[in-house]
Parts: sequence; structure tokens; C-alpha cells
Amino acid sequence: MKNILFLFISLVSFVHAFAAPPKRNTAVSIKGESFLINGTLTYKGKTWRGYSIEGLLPNSRMVNGIFDDETDSTRYRWAYPDTKRWDAERNTREFVENMPLWRKHGLLAFTINLQGGNPYGYSNAQPWKNSALDEKGAFKPAYMNRLAKIIDKADELGMVVILGIFYFGQEKSMDDEAAILNGIHNTVEWVIKNGYTNVIIEINNECDVFTLSSPPPSSHSVR
Repeated sequence: MKNILFLFISLVSFVHAFAAPPKRNTAVSIKGESFLINGTLTYKGKTWRGYSIEGLLPNSRMVNGIFDDETDSTRYRWAYPDTKRWDAERNTREFVENMPLWRKHGLLAFTINLQGGNPYGYSNAQPWKNSALDEKGAFKPAYMNRLAKIIDKADELGMVVILGIFYFGQEKSMDDEAAILNGIHNTVEWVIKNGYTNVIIEINNECDVFTLSSPPPSSHSVR
């Protein structure tokens, strides 16, 4: 099982430090092991095949909602059949247009990522470049403008956004550890400054890829 690190952002204790953000409609919170939206348990009283789903937050992986490709040699792969070219703004616009339909069918949460995900699902290499963060961890405005449209619409619809920062295969575009930390800081600050209360942050997707010269003293052998 992959170890996914989630950082839950609560705005209550931070928002006073910034200019007053827009009033938001949707707030996600956690009580014990349950998720709540605007103070109400998710899927309250609902079951699936005899199992209670109350307080759970099933979600759809939609990580490429703000996708773009900055590499000339690969951009053609994502061209729309009707226009024969890739259009990042169209991708996000059509994403937003379909969100009410997802909500109508009961979806309360979805994931999106600043560095997207592999458009093929899986492949041996990722020669394209897709990142809302530059090499130093600063934002690229076009990506963030698209992201704001999605989160704003989610807030309007009562949906939760699980916002990933880094994606394996694209994190190689970051210069160093300082750039990684800068990207995390900038993302958290952006969420807070915008007053988003419907966002959960995932630091890194598929983050259990690491190497240790020796296991930590408190660790246990995995058999």
C-alpha cells in the first residue's frame, strides 16, 4: 500500500494574518476518523453493498485538470481531434463545465495536482514537462489561474479538492530541496490567502520511493 502524506489545512487559526479572503461556501473538517462538509458527516446514513460509507470521502482522480505541456516535442500527443492542437485552457474549461454533473451523481471530492499525473496512466518515461511550479518552487500564473477556477467551482458546488503538490516523474524539474520546500510553502500560503476551506493538501503523490543506507532505529522489518 502506498504511503500518501496528507496535510489538512485548517484556515480558522491562520486567516487573520492575511487580507480578508472571499467568503467561501464549503468547509471540510475531520472529526475522529470521519470527514465532515459544513459540519455534516459525508454520506450520512448511506451504505454501499451493506457497508456504511458515512464519514468517508471517496474521490475521483482528476489530477490533470490544469495540465499543460511545455515541451514542443511532446505537446502534439495531447492535441484535440477537432482542432489538431493542445489547449490547456479548454481542458480546464471543459473540466469545470462537467463538475456539476459529477456532483449531481454524488461525487463529493476529487484529486488534482500541481504537477498533474501521467496522461498515459503508466509509461517508462515522462519526457513532457507539466508543472505549476518552476525550478525554484515559484508559481506559474497560468496554471494557478486555471486551478482557482476549479477550486472556486468546487466551493460553489459543495465539493472537496484534494490538492497534490508534487508528482513523481515531474518532481525532477525542481532544482533542489530548497525548491521543494519553497513549493510547499507557496502552496499552503496560496490556499490560505484565497480563503479556501474545501482543500486538503497532499504533499507528494506516490511518495514511498526512497532509499535509506540503513533503516531508522525505531523501524520494523517489512516481511
